[in-house]
Amino acid sequence: MKRILFFLLMCMLLVACADKRQGQIEKVLFMLNRSGTYYEMTTSNGRRYYLNVDSLLDHIDTAYIKTCKAAIALPVVQPLLDSLCSDKELYEFTGRRYSPVVRLTATDALIRRRYAHLEQILLSNYADTTMINVCADDVGWEEHAGSVFLRNIQSCKGKVIISREDSLRNDSLALYTPRLSKYQYTKKLLLRLPPKESYYSRIKEIVLKEQTYQALKALASYRREEDKSILLDALSHYDNENEDVDREDDETNNALLAVTVWACQDFVPLLMRIRDYEIKKHDSSMLPRSKYLFEAVMAYDNQWAYNFIDTTLALSSKKKEREYSSDITMATSFHSAMLSHYNPRFANLLRKYPGEDFGDGYE
Repeated sequence: MKRILFFLLMCMLLVACADKRQGQIEKVLFMLNRSGTYYEMTTSNGRRYYLNVDSLLDHIDTAYIKTCKAAIALPVVQPLLDSLCSDKELYEFTGRRYSPVVRLTATDALIRRRYAHLEQILLSNYADTTMINVCADDVGWEEHAGSVFLRNIQSCKGKVIISREDSLRNDSLALYTPRLSKYQYTKKLLLRLPPKESYYSRIKEIVLKEQTYQALKALASYRREEDKSILLDALSHYDNENEDVDREDDETNNALLAVTVWACQDFVPLLMRIRDYEIKKHDSSMLPRSKYLFEAVMAYDNQWAYNFIDTTLALSSKKKEREYSSDITMATSFHSAMLSHYNPRFANLLRKYPGEDFGDGYE
């Protein structure tokens, strides 16, 4: 009789624990959905989060969260899902019936556990064009959910979590799937794409039809005479200042990056016009245009390029002092360009025109 009572007691205890755990999972899912922001914390080192779930959840007032109309920042919530769930449960949460934040959080946890079926998760989610808020450290931005899935899972390609074949296929999906050229992941892929003949027609289509200008650098790497007019046209739009266009998406900025891989003499007149325009309007803003201009000119690697930069910095230095101490000078843009693409030919110009060395690159 005692054994039976003990058995029944244990069963009741297990059911109570299971019910409590299920309630905690539901609470975490609720908070993830209300946070409205995905916090990047992926790591593939195989370490799981083991947090004091009871203590943390007891101190979070979901009643208050329900009364809030706006999204609430809750970065501490994401690791809780890792602490509570099994691999099977996390895989279920990557299904499309859950919100992008829940799916990405579950995927993060599975990446840390070196889960064997990450590729299946990616294939189910890479085409999700939902825009979400993403935050890393103290920087926030908007990005397509599918782009974040690609970036996070592709980051595992050198760590034997996904195969090389799967990784190549994933890049092909990003490159060839219509409209995915607008993904942040695809834009960065385009900037490092080698000039393979098999890519050429798709790259040109991305430039002309989808107007994703990060593809201009890839197109220029083929150095085809028929494409020169496309680059000239993109360079000529230097005075189209559209505040709604992100700096990285700017047509002329990307055309200048294209010149770094195809330093053609036909581009020189427009480079000079861009220089004159930048000096005339230069208000020391944070725009990367002048840095990209210097990088394009440095690619010619000849005396003309040296003289161009020397003259540009001399003209710029004659302008009035900066209005704000945080403003960026042309000299500082040149220093930043040299830090990204050092060339000893131009080294003495660094001493001649001192700038503030913050080697961030704007790329």
